[in-house]
Amino acid sequence: MPRLNYYYWTDVEITKDSLTATPLTSSITSNLDLGKDNRTWNKEQLKALTLILCNLVMHHYLDNGIFLYSRKKLTVDKQFNPNEIGYSSLFTVLDKLDRARILNDIPAPPRATGYNPKMLSEFHATKEVLHLAISLNIFPKTVYLLDSPHVSLRDRSKKDITYKSNVYTKHIEELMRRYCKHLNKQNIAQMTDNNPDNIIDFGSWYGGIKIHLHRRYKNWTDVDKLLPDINKLNSKMSNPNFNLGGRSGGLWMSGLAGKKDNRKTIHINGEETAIADFPCSHLNLCYKHETGSWYQQETYQELKAEGREYEDGYMVSTKLDRDLVKKMIQLMFNVKGRASVSRVFNKWLYEEGNGEHRINKMNSGYETIEIQEEIVKHHYKIKDYFYKGKIAGQVIQFEEANLMFHIADQFITGHDITTLTVHDELIVLKEHHAMVKDFMYTSGHCEVCNKYSLMSKIKDL
Repeated sequence: MPRLNYYYWTDVEITKDSLTATPLTSSITSNLDLGKDNRTWNKEQLKALTLILCNLVMHHYLDNGIFLYSRKKLTVDKQFNPNEIGYSSLFTVLDKLDRARILNDIPAPPRATGYNPKMLSEFHATKEVLHLAISLNIFPKTVYLLDSPHVSLRDRSKKDITYKSNVYTKHIEELMRRYCKHLNKQNIAQMTDNNPDNIIDFGSWYGGIKIHLHRRYKNWTDVDKLLPDINKLNSKMSNPNFNLGGRSGGLWMSGLAGKKDNRKTIHINGEETAIADFPCSHLNLCYKHETGSWYQQETYQELKAEGREYEDGYMVSTKLDRDLVKKMIQLMFNVKGRASVSRVFNKWLYEEGNGEHRINKMNSGYETIEIQEEIVKHHYKIKDYFYKGKIAGQVIQFEEANLMFHIADQFITGHDITTLTVHDELIVLKEHHAMVKDFMYTSGHCEVCNKYSLMSKIKDL
C-alpha cells in the first residue's frame, strides 16, 4: 500500500477562502469545520491539506485507495519532509476531513500492556476528497515531485531514516536518476482490471504520472537476532544494510497495477510489449556465483513447449508439483534449519483460503523433509547456500536487484531500448524481445556492485 509521500507538491496555493470559493468546493466542504478565526486552517494545516490531496490524486488507484501513515508524535526529518509538515497539523487535518466525511481516516489502535499490534494508521480515498482536490485545481498534471533521493533506508515500521552515503549508494543513486530520467521521456500506459477504459499513464513527458523509483533498503542491523549473521559477513561497507536487499516497487510494479495479468497490458509509446523473465532467479544466481555458469536460460514454459520441462530448476522430481518445490526452495534460501523450513512450509500449506488447493498438490507421498532432500540432491552444487537464514536471502536479493537494474540500464544506454523491471522480469517492446532474451545473460555487469556483493560469504552463515 502507498505510504504518505512528503515529496509530492504543487504550485497551487490553498487558502482558507479557497475552501468555499466555488459552488463545487463549497458543497463538498459544507460539513468541514472551518472555524471563525485564523487559528483554524492556519498556514501549517493548509500545507498538510495540500500534501494529502497531492498524494491522493497521484495514487488513489493503488490498493483500493488506502494510504498508510504513522500516528507517532515524531517530526519527520527535513531530509524526507522538505516542506516540514508537522505531525500535529497532519493529524488535525485528517481528523477534520474524517469528521466531515470527506475521507475515511482510521487511526491504528493504541498499544497497551499485552496488546502491541504492528499496525500503521491509514486513510482511504473517497470520491468526495478527489472532487475536492480537482475543485482546487490539484490533479496529476499540477502535482510534481520535489527533488528527492532514489535510495532510501527504512526501519521496521517503514519509516525513512538518515544514512551516510558511500561509494555504492552514490552509484545506485546515479543509476536510478539516469533510469528514471529516461523513463520520464516515454509514455508507459497500462490497463488495469482487464478494463480498456481504465488506463494508467506513467512518464511525465506525455503528462502521465512522473516516475520516481526508489531502491529501498531495510535497517536489518536494528534486529538483534540478525546481528550475529550480519557480523559474520564482514561487510566492507560502514553500513552493511546496503549489502542487503534493495529492491524497488511502486507504479506498474505494485498493487493492482503489479498483478501479472495487468503487466501484460503495458504499452510503451503506444506499442505492445513482451516480458523477458529471468527463470528461477535466485537459484540461477547461486549457480552463476558457484559454478560460473547459469543453471538455465529458458523459462519453464519455453522448456515445456519443447518437451524439456524437467530441465527447469523447480522440477526436481516427476512426482512433485513445481509450485510446491518453488515455494520450498524460496524458504530454503530464507529460513535457517530443515525443521524451521518444514514448519513455515506447513503453515503456508494449510493457510486459510488456499489450503485445499495446495494440499491436493501434496498427494505425492512425500513428507516436507523428503521434498527438501530431493531439492538438495538435485541441486547439490549449491547445497551450501540453503538453510542460511533471512540475511542470506537478502544477500541474494541484493544480487538480483542490482543485476536487473543494470541490465535495464545497459539496454537503455547502449541500445536505446526502453526496459522496465519488475523484480526478475524485463518488459520491452515486442520488436526488441528476442534481442533482450539473447543478451540479458551477458549484460548487467557492475564492478561497484561486485565489490560489495557478499555472495561468497553466504556459506559462512
